[in-house]
Amino acid sequence: MNELRNQLFYKFALVVFIIIMIFEGAMLIALKKSFDTHLKDKLALVASSINPKKFTPTDLIKIQHKYKIFPLFVNIISSHNNLNKKIKLGFFIQRTKDKKEKIIYYITKKNGYIIKISTFYSTNEDKIKIIRTISLLISFIIFLIVLMLGYKFIDTIVTQIEISFKKLKNFNSNVSHELKTPLAIMKSEIEVALMNEEKNCDKTLHSLLQEINYLNDITEKLLFLTKNDLQNCKLTEVDLEELILELYEKYSKKIHISLHIDENDEYIIKGDKTLLKMALSNIIENSIKYKALKIDVTLKKMKNKIILIIKDNGIGIPKDKLPYIFDEFYRVDESHNKEIKGFGLGLSIVKNILQAHRAKIKVKSEKGVEFTIEFPLKELSNH
Repeated sequence: MNELRNQLFYKFALVVFIIIMIFEGAMLIALKKSFDTHLKDKLALVASSINPKKFTPTDLIKIQHKYKIFPLFVNIISSHNNLNKKIKLGFFIQRTKDKKEKIIYYITKKNGYIIKISTFYSTNEDKIKIIRTISLLISFIIFLIVLMLGYKFIDTIVTQIEISFKKLKNFNSNVSHELKTPLAIMKSEIEVALMNEEKNCDKTLHSLLQEINYLNDITEKLLFLTKNDLQNCKLTEVDLEELILELYEKYSKKIHISLHIDENDEYIIKGDKTLLKMALSNIIENSIKYKALKIDVTLKKMKNKIILIIKDNGIGIPKDKLPYIFDEFYRVDESHNKEIKGFGLGLSIVKNILQAHRAKIKVKSEKGVEFTIEFPLKELSNH
């Protein structure tokens, strides 16, 4: 993953560098054209303000200060001079004899005279160099800031990819483990049955049936988790109080359940009753599985939500394990021993179902485990 992180960062840095250089180049070209145009406009204004018949050195000094062009050279040629026929009108740039400087010329006709105005072009180049230096410094600072932000972004993305790969690897490992164990038991039972001369297969068949049911259960739950239509499930009115009473009837023979419900309130939401029953059943079955002897179920209504609390007095969950209990195939007991049956999909299914109902679930564990589920009334009614 470090190699992927570095490759992405180098490519990102290269792309940012190229973009900044293209921007710098385009800006400098535009700047140069802008300064050239500005200087040409000044020279044209100077020409328009000159009276070729009455032009003195004092007038030249005034024009220099007015248009801030230093130095400024003005040459006025009479129209009677035969040389004016060879002079081209307009703007052009020419180097000095020593090739050290550039001079920009503007030649125009006015009142029968040819006015030739010139100044050093290096004034523009000096300005461009200063702006280019400042611009490169700013671009370098922006480049560093973008690289820092980009690295953090890339690091976050790669970290998420790494976590996803680890989860996928763990998922595959757990699937292999959960499927391999019952298959090994079935193989062993069949081999023993074939070797048994008495051919009394009732016990073997019963054991095989248990393992087949186990495989069927895990397959159904895996298929459930891979469905993509949970968010589009059809919602109807569901009475949570009625649903809890149904669960009470189902599980009260297996575990002591205390109900705390205010009968003066209504607890009707929009949802899928079958899915909600499956989610709450998984929570209760989890409590039974992890040695709980009693469950307290509280249902109460607040301003914009209905709160359902399911609390047991089981063995609890260590605090460092709580963030992972809704992950697929995650089990608090990582040894996968068969004393506690299960394959770590129940709470993952609970989370998926509740997300489809836009409900939030929180869990804490001190003495036993306490699940708090919030159903937002407004969101559900408009779902």
